[in-house]
Amino acid sequence: FDCIRACVTEAERRGMHAWIYDELVCPSGFAAGAVPAASPEHRSQALWCLVDDKPTRIAERLAVWVARREEGRLVDFRPVEDASTFDPETQVWVQVYPVTATLTDLNRKGYCYINVLNPEAVRAFIESTYEAYAREVGEAFGSTVPGVFTDEPAYADWRTHWDLPRRFPGARMVPWADDLPEEFRRQNGYDLISELPCLFFDTGDYTRVRYDFWRIVTLRFVESFSRQVGEWCTAHNLELTGHYMCEDWLDYQVPWIGAAMPHYEHMHLPGVDKLRRHIDIPMTVKQVDSAVCQLGKRGALCEAYGAAGQGLGFAGRKWIGDQLYALGITFLNTHLALYSMRGPRKRCYPPNLYYQQPWWPHNAKFDVHYTRLSYALSRGQRVVDVLVVHPISSAWTVYRPMGTYRNRRLNDELAALSGSLLALHRDYHFADEILLARYGSVRDGRMHVGEMDYGVVVVPPGTTLARSTVDLLDQFASRGGTVIAAGDEPRLVDGREAGRVLPPGSVRVANERAALALALDECLLADVVIEGSGAGDVLYHHRRDGSQDIFFLVNQDRHEGREVTARLPGTGRLECWDTLSGQTTPLAGRVTAGGTEVALALPPVGSLLLVMDADRPAAEAARPELPPATETKTLGGAWRRLRMDPNSLTLDYCTMSLDGGPWGEPRPVWRCNHEAEGAGEGTPFRLRFAFRAETVPSAVELVLDYPEQVMVTANGTRVAFREGDYWRDISFKRADIARHIRAGENTIEMAGVLREQPGLDDIYLIGDFGVAARRIGPERHRVGGMDFDRYGPEFTLVGEAADGGSGDLGAQGYPFFTGVLSLSQTVEMPGPVDRAVLALEGLQAVAADVQVNGRHAGTILIPPHEVEVGSLLAAGANVIEVRLVTSLRNLLGPLHLPGGEDIWTGPDEFTDKGGWTDDYIFMPFGFERACLRWALADD
Repeated sequence: FDCIRACVTEAERRGMHAWIYDELVCPSGFAAGAVPAASPEHRSQALWCLVDDKPTRIAERLAVWVARREEGRLVDFRPVEDASTFDPETQVWVQVYPVTATLTDLNRKGYCYINVLNPEAVRAFIESTYEAYAREVGEAFGSTVPGVFTDEPAYADWRTHWDLPRRFPGARMVPWADDLPEEFRRQNGYDLISELPCLFFDTGDYTRVRYDFWRIVTLRFVESFSRQVGEWCTAHNLELTGHYMCEDWLDYQVPWIGAAMPHYEHMHLPGVDKLRRHIDIPMTVKQVDSAVCQLGKRGALCEAYGAAGQGLGFAGRKWIGDQLYALGITFLNTHLALYSMRGPRKRCYPPNLYYQQPWWPHNAKFDVHYTRLSYALSRGQRVVDVLVVHPISSAWTVYRPMGTYRNRRLNDELAALSGSLLALHRDYHFADEILLARYGSVRDGRMHVGEMDYGVVVVPPGTTLARSTVDLLDQFASRGGTVIAAGDEPRLVDGREAGRVLPPGSVRVANERAALALALDECLLADVVIEGSGAGDVLYHHRRDGSQDIFFLVNQDRHEGREVTARLPGTGRLECWDTLSGQTTPLAGRVTAGGTEVALALPPVGSLLLVMDADRPAAEAARPELPPATETKTLGGAWRRLRMDPNSLTLDYCTMSLDGGPWGEPRPVWRCNHEAEGAGEGTPFRLRFAFRAETVPSAVELVLDYPEQVMVTANGTRVAFREGDYWRDISFKRADIARHIRAGENTIEMAGVLREQPGLDDIYLIGDFGVAARRIGPERHRVGGMDFDRYGPEFTLVGEAADGGSGDLGAQGYPFFTGVLSLSQTVEMPGPVDRAVLALEGLQAVAADVQVNGRHAGTILIPPHEVEVGSLLAAGANVIEVRLVTSLRNLLGPLHLPGGEDIWTGPDEFTDKGGWTDDYIFMPFGFERACLRWALADD
């Protein structure tokens, strides 16, 4: 708390906010072990189902049945009355018993997760953590400390609900609390214990039992955790934000959290997590945006970019972030910023979005884009006309452990429906049935949910609807509303057989884009129409704030631009608000019967923020970027090079000697680390790294992040690391070894004793040298939207060329380079120019800073890769300089995934768990060509 108070004090001094994070490691709740250690009743519970041929008598079991195998299925479940009648040839034992987590989870410091279905356990968590913050910094609550971030609470425990099923494929389990049977009988009027096989097998009236079970478990989690924590925050003038575990697909939500949307009622700033490098699951954000708009919350948070890889640059972040904002996010919480990359932290679900990155000085130029979007897209109210009934209750009826195929089919159907509606530019919200029962009503022929109202309701493919939903749909249809059933319609009500589910006259269509388009066009005028080649890749977000309509349009394609025509509702002054520059530009549209029609161009990952003000007259078109008559010059030939940071070489292979034993074979450092773990702490070790130098560099330093724990020699001479001097990261300490290096083979050796942290790790050489590298094959692989090149495993320190081409700089001496590298060229101009643009084609860098004649022209962070340079050019010779900026990726990796990392990068991707090749896989660096386009100034 000394550190916490220091942070709060400094935040107050700077006019910043200091949010509380409520856990040591996620999921929230166990308070570093304090809560589960206090009482066994606080510990996570699960109900296990064991199937085998052993007539065991487990003392804790709730019930036992015998069943027959028939064509691969278990049938004919019968309670055991006489064990002597058991036939091992035809029958199996089915035993169901509760288990409580033990204090042995290494992911949780040797303790375990808590049972969030137990209100007493959650109260103990609040006392251990929230009340402690209140005692220490409570005076800053609601001002400098605005709220609390809760991270991935769930009723499933990772150890029992994730690791064990992977290790034991026969594991069947559901969440549990000791008093669930009593509550189940009170709410549903029948006994749960006698129906337990229905939770695990398709037997009996299983849809009814599963619906009732998962609904109780979901509501119990909401009441026990979300409501308690939310009410505590309200009482202490704090906002509750964060996100829940596995809020994406239906087959994730059921076993981990029941349903995502009911929890958002008790969060002040509801949030979600966006892991990985993809934009393929829009329903995650649509869920939270629906609840935010319906319940009148102030916005929606998203923890973004985790596990997307160190190579995720500004364009990649914009590709992901813009979709999040188009779907409804208004507050971006970036993952992660490491104070230090010491030891395994550098592989902890990168990217690291902080000072260690070479592009960090440009970050503020980019983040202002989301600052402005957060402002604009929090104003007024979102305009949405289509309501989709969320099918999570259908997922309850078909979910069974070890049998999620039908859940995945529901996922696929829901994803298809979502994709069709977004591509058709029919923006939609979800209606969670628990929230719909509380906030739904029908007025003026429209379906109201809290503060939102909708003109049409779509029922996606599913098995069941809640009775309260069926009654609302009947009211809606009887008062002129249209209900569209897309695909297989539900046949059950509350999981039970029903004579009729949907209202008479409901429109039934296939769950296909063309059929949905036709049905929607017949009953509901489109709010925004976007047409043109590839228009389906363009998302829009429409808000209304007084006289202003706000539109945010996003091109989701990373590599191709889109030219479209948009018909926007309303008339008035239409402006484009540039979120990077802060400038506003009037747009001239054509007034039509349906509103205002305007032609728009969106580059790859491009977006436009448009504002139409009905109280102001329409504007004339702005001046085009360039006059029609232009000339073009390609800047070919050699570029002069100037490194603005030292070059680097990662040494990630070594030989090892343990406890005075023989030297092993060369192997990756992580493999040596795994071998050393078996030796135990305190065991002496030696590592030897080898590299070759064709010439002796004028400057070369050794960098490693744990020098105080080892003795290091270079070619047999001990080296000393400078105190307080680091490279890239405060733990990456430097030692000058230039005088110890020789032409030919060189070795770096280190000796020490094994410790728990940080373990053995890669080391780095930095300095004034080139790195000879051999690229394998001309082909370039594109994986997860990023490009990768393959190089052979041998590297040599060489001299640097003073000039060279602009493309494939990795093969020209800089495969591991991390920093800024300048390329410059002199260009002759025939005379003064009116306007001119420099375009970098095929740019492969996180950023490109452009200088003309020693003056800054602009920084390229995102497509289009061009910058205005006309005001800086003069007649005659002009020096054009492009400063290319990298990420940490080619230094830190993962460097050995065949083909390059896919959409997920975690610790396993740095070892053979993610695949392995001894070759090196780098991201390309450079640009194909530079083109200068200009128009000569008038005489």
